[in-house]
Amino acid sequence: MRRFAFLLVACAPAVLGAQGFGVYELSTCTMGRAGAVAANPCPDGSAIFFNPAGLTALSGTHVSVGGTVIAPTGGFTDDLFGQKTGMTKQTFLVPNVFVTHRFSPKLSGGIGLYAPYGLGTEWPTTFAGRFEGYKTTLKSIYIQPTAAYQVTPRLSFGLGVAYIHSSVELHQRVDLSQQVAAPNITFAMLGIPAGTDFADASLSATANGIAFNGGVTYKVTDRLTIGGHFMTKKTLSYSGTATFTQIATGLVLPPGNPITGVTTPVDLLVASEFAAAGPLSGGAATTDLTLPDQGTIGLSYKLSDSWMVSADWQQVVWGWFNKLQVNFANPLTPPLSAYEGYRDSNAFRFGTEYQYSPRLALRGGYLHHSAAAPNETVTPRLPEGARNEFVLGASVGLSGMLHGDLAYQYVRQNDRRGRVAPGVNTGLYTFSASLFGAGLSYTF
Repeated sequence: MRRFAFLLVACAPAVLGAQGFGVYELSTCTMGRAGAVAANPCPDGSAIFFNPAGLTALSGTHVSVGGTVIAPTGGFTDDLFGQKTGMTKQTFLVPNVFVTHRFSPKLSGGIGLYAPYGLGTEWPTTFAGRFEGYKTTLKSIYIQPTAAYQVTPRLSFGLGVAYIHSSVELHQRVDLSQQVAAPNITFAMLGIPAGTDFADASLSATANGIAFNGGVTYKVTDRLTIGGHFMTKKTLSYSGTATFTQIATGLVLPPGNPITGVTTPVDLLVASEFAAAGPLSGGAATTDLTLPDQGTIGLSYKLSDSWMVSADWQQVVWGWFNKLQVNFANPLTPPLSAYEGYRDSNAFRFGTEYQYSPRLALRGGYLHHSAAAPNETVTPRLPEGARNEFVLGASVGLSGMLHGDLAYQYVRQNDRRGRVAPGVNTGLYTFSASLFGAGLSYTF
């Protein structure tokens, strides 16, 4: 029996809104400040994620609902012919819901729903990189009950426990020319052209887990506050189903070939591999993915009663994401592994807010962060690089208790060399994105 050395490289993520496959635009107010809120979270309950200790600064009850629409664009230009292939246009919605309540002058609590990790890339199935992956989707929803306590009028602590539900979906094509037809003979040796699609491979899987999110704020003076938060990593064990669908090639092996010796349709020759109990029959599959720990420290300073500036430094420990392995329940399907070699990333965030009038606040900011993927793993699954991002936002009072938030963020990623197949980098990836945030908050 022939042994097919196909690939299904699972959970090799791509980027949406932040370094690696992180998403930080989880509150429209916070987005308007470029995420620089570790010392002074927005008064919309989003402190549940950005710094749980910040809940003690809120009085009464707060309910906020919002979302961020992410519209990425990108492409790959190969060195040899200068041909550019654009990513398939998509939009993504990242939701957030926060509810908080002050139970006493010192004790506050709440619950939040947010999505701090996610990805989505899609390329045309004619793209040369389709054998590395042409569609990758990761979704993660955190539901986090949180409590915060004011130790002194200047010092507060907070802690949340987040339940995680995550799903992953991956698709890639399989190149027949690279498969083994017989011992020491590949289909390429039989005259099959490179880049011949003969199978579509996909994986769909889900996982659940628990993570912890803690924070502290300290009011140094009436104008200066410092703070920080830390969210723990969680390695999720995904279980799901792998499927392999045969794609007709229409090719024929000539007479005298070393496999059958007679004229043979290639599609008939490989069909048995997709049959029940064949190596490409599909079935249950498992893989692990670590959602990394991350920490932020920052400061907030009041220049006046109406004008505030802030700055944060954030580190995400992507170094946990080093290698991926997919295991299949089918004993004829060998386990697969892929090196990713991520490195820790750093972000520097600067934001400001100006209370223009009792009903209108204006916001703005800038952030820069380094890349998580090393040069050797910049692929269609994650064409990621260092980024500069610019943001504007506003808050408008709609009534005495209700206000709305709006924000726009532009992401400009540095062009980065990468590859579409194993080996050396062979072209240039480009990427940018527009993010639109909107939210409503009600206080009573």
